[in-house]
Amino acid sequence: MISTDKEQKSPTRRLTTLYISSLAVVACLSIAGQFIIQRLLSQQQVDIQVISNVQHQQILSQRLAKLALALKLTQDENRRQTLVKDFEQTIVEWETTEENLEQLETSVNASPGRSVKIRNIIEQIHPNCKKMVDAAKQLLSTAKTGKFQPRVMLSQPLRQISASERQFEKQVDRVISEYNQYTAQAVTELKHIEMALLVLTLLVLISEGFLIFQPAVEQLRTTFNKLTEEQKKSEHLLLNILPETVANRLKEQPTTIAEAFAEVTVLFADIVGFTQLSTQVSPQELVGLLNQIFSAFDELAEKHGLEKIKTIGDAYMVVGGLPNPQKDHAEAIVKMALDMQQAIKKFNVETGSNCNIRIGINTGPVVAGVIGIKKFIYDLWGDTVNIASRMESHGIPGNIQISQTTYEIIKDKFTDTFTNQYLLESRGLIEIKGKGEMQTYLVVGKDK
Repeated sequence: MISTDKEQKSPTRRLTTLYISSLAVVACLSIAGQFIIQRLLSQQQVDIQVISNVQHQQILSQRLAKLALALKLTQDENRRQTLVKDFEQTIVEWETTEENLEQLETSVNASPGRSVKIRNIIEQIHPNCKKMVDAAKQLLSTAKTGKFQPRVMLSQPLRQISASERQFEKQVDRVISEYNQYTAQAVTELKHIEMALLVLTLLVLISEGFLIFQPAVEQLRTTFNKLTEEQKKSEHLLLNILPETVANRLKEQPTTIAEAFAEVTVLFADIVGFTQLSTQVSPQELVGLLNQIFSAFDELAEKHGLEKIKTIGDAYMVVGGLPNPQKDHAEAIVKMALDMQQAIKKFNVETGSNCNIRIGINTGPVVAGVIGIKKFIYDLWGDTVNIASRMESHGIPGNIQISQTTYEIIKDKFTDTFTNQYLLESRGLIEIKGKGEMQTYLVVGKDK
């Protein structure tokens, strides 16, 4: 009996040991992988800063050459004083970039190999840097005295700056090319390390699957399914924040996105009376009511194939015609505006509220995209957006005000009063803040 118990416990103990060992190996691989990857990423950050400083010096060298030539050619005293100040500021910026490179050489994130590489860069560009800065300081000193004949006394420093600038340009191009190759090699090494860690981890997991009992395998499968579900939730959340095409671009290459669109239609809506309502209910109830309204608007945007941009307080912004082209964007926006009025009426009936909505619409070109690296959103910029906002803020509660541009697009599409079409009324010229007088129109509804 004792022997049987020992025989039963022995496999259990062995499986438990294997399970714990496999987890320990996976944990060690993960920690080691993270350490190596983070270290290499830190090195990449140093590389980016080095290249940025070198390229900045390249720009400054071109600026020095242009300013030096301008100083030589100008005969106007005021212009000369301005150029002297710009020249002096450029020299200060140059010296700052040199200090930055020296600091990067001793950075805690820079490995010995990176430090040597940075030192080599400094040594390659330093001679021409020094010649150019010395000549620039000589020219600046001469220019500050105000006692010279520009075409004579500035010729020698100017020739020195021009010659050094050309040599410096060649050296910087060579340095950037070498550094890019070095960086590409580092990225390749990082990929190899990641692949090696992945292979090792997979081997451990496969061995674990063959050597450990079925419940452990089932638990892993369950965990994997949960992770997959969480990823789907994250994807869904991301697509609620950004358009799908933009989200895919950000996942492929996280960078600033800005696209120009020749013609879109922008709508701003503000809930009139919501501020008064906020004094009558608790903050929690207020947020719930606002969520009820905006959720209805979101459904309308999806129904009409439009792109919600954002909400600001009790204001709602939506656009038609981007990120995917839409021929009837102006018509779709106007239809949504009318549906929004109906949604507010329904909200008032359901909640006993007395809210109203003021809507402004404008059509024109915009730039759309994502900027920044934290809490980013998909947003629009341009005068078209400003005018749409003014259409709303200078509108009439309960009405839809459109600009002349939007009117010109939709007026020909709704001319037959016997086919359930919109009534467009001219409001005449009204004073718009920052724009002066503008011709606007009101969308009254549909002629039934």
